[in-house]
Amino acid sequence: MAIGTVFVYDHSQVVSIPEEVSFPEHVHVVDVRANGDELVIAPVRTSWHDFFLASSRVSGDFLPERASQHQPERTPPQTSEEP
Repeated sequence: MAIGTVFVYDHSQVVSIPEEVSFPEHVHVVDVRANGDELVIAPVRTSWHDFFLASSRVSGDFLPERASQHQPERTPPQTSEEP
């Protein structure tokens, strides 16, 4: 078990995380959740909203056979009129 320290800086609590349990260098934003008297600190995950708004798009040849599939016409269900 690694032990960190908590101190106050500019009216906020700051947690010093020991090197052996530190986040990877690319993690700059974390989500902090309270679980009873414990705090859970985890990297912020990308939401589906962010995923669909991302600038990266699929290439033009992504699933080309999908566009050529024929979809049959649909007929509405028959309703029976009961007396």
